[in-house]
Order: sequence, then C-alpha cells, then structure tokens
Amino acid sequence: MKKILIFGPIGNFGGRELETGFIANTLSSKYDVTLCTSSSMSNNSQFFDFNKYLCAFSVNDLVYKKYKIIKTLSFFSYLKNNKKETTSCYANNAIAKKYFNYDKKRLTILKELVPKYDLVFICAQLSSNLVDEVIKIANQNNIKIVFRTTGTIGFSDYDFINSVDRFIHHSHNNANNVNNDKIHNYVVIDQCAYNETQLLSLKQRTGFTSFLMVGRISSEKGFEEAIDFFVKCRGQNDVLRIVGDGDLKDTLKLKYADLNYIEFHDYIKSENLWKFYDAADCVIISSKEESGPLVGIEAMAAGKLIFSTKVGAMQERLRNTLNDFWFEIDDFNSFKKEFERIKKLDALSIQKISISLRTKYMEEYTIEVLSKKYLNLIDKVLEQ
Repeated sequence: MKKILIFGPIGNFGGRELETGFIANTLSSKYDVTLCTSSSMSNNSQFFDFNKYLCAFSVNDLVYKKYKIIKTLSFFSYLKNNKKETTSCYANNAIAKKYFNYDKKRLTILKELVPKYDLVFICAQLSSNLVDEVIKIANQNNIKIVFRTTGTIGFSDYDFINSVDRFIHHSHNNANNVNNDKIHNYVVIDQCAYNETQLLSLKQRTGFTSFLMVGRISSEKGFEEAIDFFVKCRGQNDVLRIVGDGDLKDTLKLKYADLNYIEFHDYIKSENLWKFYDAADCVIISSKEESGPLVGIEAMAAGKLIFSTKVGAMQERLRNTLNDFWFEIDDFNSFKKEFERIKKLDALSIQKISISLRTKYMEEYTIEVLSKKYLNLIDKVLEQ
C-alpha cells in the first residue's frame, strides 16, 4: 500500500482542519495516510471529525522524542506555562531555539521523515512555515508532491512552484494569482459541505427577515463593515445572527450591545450549524480575502440565498445559478442596492434561486463527487 504524508499547519479548529480531515479520511480508503502538522493540535482537533483513528503527530512531537535536551527544556516550559497543552508543544521554546539549534534539529527530523513516504500532500498557504523545506526534501528524494492551497493567494513569487507535481486550488480565480512565469500544473477541486445530509434536508423560507453570518470574526472577514451596512439598511423585523469566534468578537459585541436585532453566538461545530441555516433566509459573506469560503458551499447545500463579496471561489461557485447578489466591502451603496433588491424578491423567485443553488451543489460539490476527484488525482500523480 502506498504511503502518503499530509503536511501543513493543522491545529484544532477551522476550515483548514475540516478540509484536511476530510481529505485524509478520503485517501485512507485506499492509501496508508499519516498527518504531520507544523503547528500544535490536540485529540479534539476537527481534523479527527471524520475519522478519530487517523494517525497524526506534530514536528514538535518528533523533535521532543528524539532529543533529550529538547525534552528537558520542553518540560520546564510546560511548567512555566501552567501545564497548558502537552509537554511536546513547548519543544520550540526560546532557549531551545537560541542555544540548542532547534531549527536545525527540526530540519533533521524532516529529512528523516519525508523519505518514508511515496507522496507528500501539503495543505497550507504558499507562505506557510516549513513548506519550502518539505518540498526541497521531497524533490531530493524523488517523492511526489501535491499541494492543496488554502487561504488567500497573493501575487507573489515562490521558488518551489515548478517543483510541485500538482497544485489543487478552490477556483481558477485563486490559481490565476500564482506567478504564471513558472510551470504551474493545477486542478480545481473546491470544498464540500461536510454536514450536507442535514443541509440538503432544509426547506427554503419564503421571506427575508433572518440573515446569517458564519466564520472567524477577524478583520479580513469584513464582519464589522457588513454589520454596519446591515444596521443602516435593515427593515423593522430584520435580524442578523453571527456565529463564530475571533479576535474582534468581544469588540463587536460591545459595539452592538444595544441592538437587540444583532445576535452573537459562539463557535458551533459543523454538525450543529444546520439549526442556524434552517432559521436563515439569507447568508451574508463579507470576506475581504480567502480561498473559499466554506460557508458559501454550506449555504448552497442549504438552498439559502447568498449575498456576498466577490471573494475566493464565490463567483465560480455561483456561476450559472440564479443567485447574483454581490457587494463591495468598502462600498455601502453597493450593499444597499443589492440588499433592497433581495428584500423585494417574491416567493417564486426565492424558490427558483434555492433550487438553482442546490442543483449546482449536487452536480459539483457533494462529498461523493469530491472524494472521487481526490482519489483519481492521487492515482494519476503516483502513476506518473
């Protein structure tokens, strides 16, 4: 059985963790799959939502086990940090880095690890830590490389672009941001709704008073701007529910504390999100930058009208549907114009839009469709 190493900064919560877990579980049906994260993760990571028996460890785990001095320093850092997380999480402590060649030891570990596999599957941003090093090691050992890009792809130059056997992007829009002066072999495989069974069973509501935003509440997601726009445009009975956590959440909760039509809810695991989609008439996506987002795919599966910025893969996802409601995050008038158009939709129009979204999802984005795409791609790369 061929062996695949999945590598990237996989932590506990987020779209990358869910997507990587889905990919690992899919590939494990045919290959021997292992995850090595350059970050820290616990047994509660969303990576394990699809298969709790997947094999996973961190670079720090390996450095911790191999070097006694690192193990000792990690233990003292663990105590200093009130025993938070696990001891090996502190392998990259400041003393280890400054006086005991932690970075060199980490590279030694990767040089020992990567050659044990037939293919390295990277799930990361192009700029993620250790990606360049892992690709170089794989190239030196004639190991196949597949790179699933996550996050925003800026117009930057990366030396390893022509060293990767195949890139996987969420959309052609994302792919076009990679430096085209280099050889760039890629395919487009978007995301799926991992809770699709629940979402596909939901019914479309007939009015537009309940709006929903889901995601990490941080500056690049545009939550504050979109909430401000909503406050200025809303009708008397309109409500906006916001689901997620992030560094701006407390600030925004305080800012809108006096508005009872703005509701903040904590992070909800994907299998429980259906309740919020069920109660929503329209999903607002306000991101300034990202590759997906996952909420867009979930809204399609739920058959909910989408009001979005032209971020990531959204334009390609909604192409050939009846959903055509876009706004610019820095332009209130663009939001107001489309918001008012949405509010005027009748029940028949809503139904047609819902059907078109669900149809597109069923044709291109289901778990079954994407699983086949991943398995077929890995088969082809390994055969080359």
